[in-house]
Amino acid sequence: MDLKEKIEAANQVAVDHIINSNPVWVDILPAGEVIKGLDDYTVIHSGPPIEFDDMVMLHQRGMISACLFEGWARNEEEARELIKSGKIKMISALDTNTVGAGTGIITKSVAMIIIEDKATGIRVATFPAEGVRFQGGFCGWGLYSPEIAENLRIMREEYLPPLREVVRRRGGIPLKPILAESFTMGDENHTRQTAADFIFKQDITLDMLKLDIPKQQLIDAMTYLIETPRFFHCFGQGAARAAMLSNVGLPYSTVVTAVCGNGVEFGIKVAGMGDEWFKAPAMMMEGKYTSTKYTIADQLPWLGDSCVVECAGMGGMAAAASPIVCNLRGLSVKDAIKQTRDMEKVCVTKNPNFVVPNLDFDCLPVGIDIRKVVKTGIEPNIHGGMFNKEGGLIGAGMGRIPMECFVKALKAFAEKYKE
Repeated sequence: MDLKEKIEAANQVAVDHIINSNPVWVDILPAGEVIKGLDDYTVIHSGPPIEFDDMVMLHQRGMISACLFEGWARNEEEARELIKSGKIKMISALDTNTVGAGTGIITKSVAMIIIEDKATGIRVATFPAEGVRFQGGFCGWGLYSPEIAENLRIMREEYLPPLREVVRRRGGIPLKPILAESFTMGDENHTRQTAADFIFKQDITLDMLKLDIPKQQLIDAMTYLIETPRFFHCFGQGAARAAMLSNVGLPYSTVVTAVCGNGVEFGIKVAGMGDEWFKAPAMMMEGKYTSTKYTIADQLPWLGDSCVVECAGMGGMAAAASPIVCNLRGLSVKDAIKQTRDMEKVCVTKNPNFVVPNLDFDCLPVGIDIRKVVKTGIEPNIHGGMFNKEGGLIGAGMGRIPMECFVKALKAFAEKYKE
């Protein structure tokens, strides 16, 4: 076969891995037991690798929070000294088998949702939402306070054990059926998980009521589950990440396996290039702010790994499934459909598992191909939150992955596979 034929064959394997993936929630375990390389004095963060001094304030604060949370330092000054000494190892989440939404701060003691792709045996860990009161909290916003630390302890020791008991009794809960149905009910599964939350919580509630545990613990656990918005978001990220890991290092494939930002740079990975990063300045998201007091001067360039779902055909790729999300940016149903149709032009194929009524029951595109991005000039869309430079969400919108990432990746690919 010539090079083009080898690429096409490899890309077919890559999208088959994604389409045939079978993500199942199987357990809840401490991060240190399941994430590769997450040892003592190690902190995971979102986005491409970056030095502490180059990090945005939210990530620097997250590093300090991690030291305080794990008891490695007694105060902020000690934490900074510890980090500056080089004792703290910092790892990019998408260089491991996890995914970091927002700041993506993860340390060994954080309780994690474990998702296994039954088609490959690959396991991924994602952190659960921290409840209504703290929401982004420690992992998502890099915050620390005694109250946040106590909430994480309560989650680990009281809220999550009943959920773990249910999932283990059932032998795992498949996620693909939930994703598939929610796409027909208005979710694009990045910014919006309203339908997925409803389906998921309905599925698990009766099993929780059957548990033989103290009544108050059951009430507390169910309150945490039911009242937490976008609870399913971490499950969608885990499902996408598990599918992407099956393609890392796949020779000759030009399919994208990772996309993320750290507030300074945005980076992508490509199957045939293994774990090599291709980076460009992080882009700004465009959308509606939660208050008129906010302007672009308050906003941070894209921060987080949650856009890994776009690699699996969700979020910005699935705009047609959720016009209400596009309406946040003042777009119409027609605009939402066009966005997904444009994404078809940069993808290898369509995923027959995910059907969308607004596409006249056509399927969502999947498998971002760096060749097609460069050839068409169409930068892939991602959906997601807009972060305040001081922390917290100030809106939701859309951004386009920088073309520079794809150009760099394609040049490196051509050099590696020249014949």
